[in-house]
Amino acid sequence: MVRTGKEYLQTLKDDRAIYINGERVKDVTTHPAFTGITHTIAGLYDLAWDESQNMTYKTEDGTLANKIYMIPRSREELKERRLAISKWSEATCGFVGRSPDHVASFLAAFASSPEVFDRGGEGYGKNVLNFYKHVRDQDLYVTYVIIPPQIDRSKAAHEQEDKFLPVGVYEEREDGIIVRGSQMLGTASAVSDYLFVSCLTPLRPGDEDYALSFVLPIHAKGLKFYARPGYAEKSPSTFDYPLSSRFDESDSLVVFDDVFIPWQDIFVYKNIDIVRAQFHETPAHVLGNNQAQIRFSTKLKFLIGA
Repeated sequence: MVRTGKEYLQTLKDDRAIYINGERVKDVTTHPAFTGITHTIAGLYDLAWDESQNMTYKTEDGTLANKIYMIPRSREELKERRLAISKWSEATCGFVGRSPDHVASFLAAFASSPEVFDRGGEGYGKNVLNFYKHVRDQDLYVTYVIIPPQIDRSKAAHEQEDKFLPVGVYEEREDGIIVRGSQMLGTASAVSDYLFVSCLTPLRPGDEDYALSFVLPIHAKGLKFYARPGYAEKSPSTFDYPLSSRFDESDSLVVFDDVFIPWQDIFVYKNIDIVRAQFHETPAHVLGNNQAQIRFSTKLKFLIGA
């Protein structure tokens, strides 16, 4: 299914722990720092929901989905995907970089190559496929945190004075794992549905506890988001500040305060090689960066016009 903007806004009214300026946000859809971007994203969902925009496709499983989740297998499908993403990009003048189509592109690439994840053990590829189909068929918004916090870059993750500065495995259980630590940058994470967590920066031997890829809902217990001060908060007027009032996605430091992750939501577990391979041996960077390039070209046209 393809959901409406109203349905998207409703999903944000959960018990997510978002903090800004030292205070917890009660409702991101009405808070001055987030109301502009949440309603902008809602507008994108309404655009895709409109049948006249031709932004949906029939999936391999016979379901109807947003083309942002399409796994292109031909030149024609690549064109369809580009045109769909372009419509969203044009709606935001190319200023919303981490709209739902960004990480959706990574997930589509992962799902096209489950064998890469199965190298870590039977079942991880299935986890990837199951999650991809879930968010695709529910038209959910996934963002990511794939960079460790700004700490001593001369040391590997396992060499840091505090073992749980970057997110890592604290405890392994029969039904899953407990993770502890933090990760960046969390762009638009405060206003999304799910978070994909991994590490893009190179890991070294000994960093196995940090060689992870997993997903979890934004309202997961123990998950906390510390957002930077928002541009929109001080620029509420769309007439005086048409860009910052509507397109400030905000970034967050994401803290994992002993968060439980079930095995079915884990894609990579303690495997440095596969953490790297998920980005470079699947089309993840190709599709993800293609979304970014489409947006940049739209933004350039806007700046030329201005």
